[in-house]
Amino acid sequence: MKRIIILLLTFITTGLFAQEALPLGVSSMVDMYQDVLNNKFGKGNIEIDDNLHIKNHVGSPLLLSKWSKAEVLFDDGKLYTIPYVNYDALDDSFLVYLKNLRSDYKGIASVDFPLVKLTGDNIITIALTNNEDGVKRFVRISPNRFAGSPKTQFFEYFSVKPKDALVLKSTYKKIKKNHMKGMPYTDSSEDFEFKTFSTYYIKNKDKLFVPTHLGKKAVLKAINDPAAVKPLKKYIKTHHLKMSHPEDVQKLLEYYFKGLKS
Repeated sequence: MKRIIILLLTFITTGLFAQEALPLGVSSMVDMYQDVLNNKFGKGNIEIDDNLHIKNHVGSPLLLSKWSKAEVLFDDGKLYTIPYVNYDALDDSFLVYLKNLRSDYKGIASVDFPLVKLTGDNIITIALTNNEDGVKRFVRISPNRFAGSPKTQFFEYFSVKPKDALVLKSTYKKIKKNHMKGMPYTDSSEDFEFKTFSTYYIKNKDKLFVPTHLGKKAVLKAINDPAAVKPLKKYIKTHHLKMSHPEDVQKLLEYYFKGLKS
């Protein structure tokens, strides 16, 4: 009888680890990601720990330096807290590392590959927090709100509420040849590296997001409202705003749309 009880407790505990790897209600909002990575980089070339490492590649496809706590708002209106999440800037998606998985998880993750992808179409906003990168807040925005074709569907925003976002940042990665390989004074032997790129977008007078560099001249040009240039320059000077900071550009645009544009 004692042996039966021990076996039963072991079974229950193992089941709980598998069932509690994601909050209840999130399980239907994840997809398998193992096949995607294997097809892209080759089976056996992927290592998952505090980051995501690919054999023969410098760096990582992930944006943040480590897996982070995520507050995710899905399109059903429910907010979930999920541990160990990061943004895959190569794939424009969010990955969950099922760090404490003790058995296969619903046929989409295994102990050997405890990684799943959050279903992007179901995400409205997501905030990632860790003690190195701080807080990064993302929102999913339809491409029809842009003057051109954005490079991602998820954007970092700098307002208190995502609906008030007037400045967006799109960050993405590309795989390039590692030019440091074989160079003097380096021990780099990897063939490729993940290179990070970013594009800022601001909302212009027509309420469309347009790409721009962050700087006074570039921002004022992107707003595309000649009549507003003089009062906006005055506002920048009076409030000591730095147009190289997205938070300050957000403040300028808030003044523009609530004051000059109202």
